[in-house]
Amino acid sequence: MEEHARTHGDLIRLDPDDLTSARTLSRVPLGTPAGGGGVTESLLQDLLFRFPETLPIAAIDAAYAGAVPICRELATSAGYVDALYVNSLGRLTLAEFKLWRNPQARREVIGQILDYTKELACWDYEDLQREVSRAAGKKGNVLYELVRRGSPEIDEAAFHDNVTRHLKRGEFLLLIIGDGIREGVESIVDFVQRHSGLHFNLALVEAALYRDDSDHLIVQPRVLARTEIVHRLVVENGLSQKAAIPDDGDREPLSDHESENLRFWTAVLDDFKFADTGVDVPAPTKEATLYVQVRDSGYGDWGLWFGSYLFRKSRLIGCYLARREGIPAATRIYEQVHSSLKDLRGEIGDDLAYWSNSQGRPRIGFRREARWPFVSDDDSDFREAVSWMREHLDRLVSALHPHLQRLISQRN
Repeated sequence: MEEHARTHGDLIRLDPDDLTSARTLSRVPLGTPAGGGGVTESLLQDLLFRFPETLPIAAIDAAYAGAVPICRELATSAGYVDALYVNSLGRLTLAEFKLWRNPQARREVIGQILDYTKELACWDYEDLQREVSRAAGKKGNVLYELVRRGSPEIDEAAFHDNVTRHLKRGEFLLLIIGDGIREGVESIVDFVQRHSGLHFNLALVEAALYRDDSDHLIVQPRVLARTEIVHRLVVENGLSQKAAIPDDGDREPLSDHESENLRFWTAVLDDFKFADTGVDVPAPTKEATLYVQVRDSGYGDWGLWFGSYLFRKSRLIGCYLARREGIPAATRIYEQVHSSLKDLRGEIGDDLAYWSNSQGRPRIGFRREARWPFVSDDDSDFREAVSWMREHLDRLVSALHPHLQRLISQRN
């Protein structure tokens, strides 16, 4: 097996009373038949599924410690998850086992595990329980029963609520377990951090195997790279979402447009509060659009969301309610809001509008023309635009958010 820059030493077996007997253990090749001195990929998967304590989960994120093996080959519409674990806190760990023979294999496993997490973020507890029962070939509340074996004191209702919350938020620990160190693992993690929309942590784990003189296997999984728990907003498919990124302190200087965006949103959000206190006020951003999540709307609370924007090209500012494509529950709720637009205008204002953006995606909200560029914070156009945005953003969100929560509650 080819290896590149190693970050660890060899394992050595020795007798403390006879150091001359020290012997360096041989690394066992993965993916080759036992007759050739190797270990098959299926055997490694079985070992790490049956003995999850060998995985460095607590070192990656202590919140996922105590993982219990639930099932293999969990079916999703995006494919089959190699292994699923969950702990007594309802924290879900997904594992993919792959031989990283070439760059294409690495790209494929990244795409696979991202697709799985996006699918799971659209599930509720009953969806998960159904597929776990199918994969495990057992009836009943298999998920809870397996965890309860090791934690008899666990409360079923609390466990159900915890799992449901983590699914809706897209909070998972993702493990990609490979057969050795390869160049570019850091770039894989960086790719995931820049292109994800859910709140998961991801780690690349090397499964190092050794064999001693008694022909016993020694399994030593170790972390190669992992995401850091630092968040910023990134834009993917027109939607700003949280993604984990490394906090290396190395930031590019802001462009003139980014500086103006940040100045505008900082002024809008200065001492700003929604009349609906259940909605969190976002942080100012350098992007042209500011986003507000809708709690429990699916896809990590991004099934529905509010956006506020500055569009220089069209000289427009506005705020709106939007939905993510491919989330049936969010689409149905959005259509209900649209159908009640006449009544909502009587409650929110006659200027409440419905339109589609340049990609044909529906919007419900307010918009108006604005003058650009803003010369300074004292500029009358700047002050007027800030005042308009503060008023209309609060009016839209504080009126629609309780309505959305009622519709979401009815769906659940």
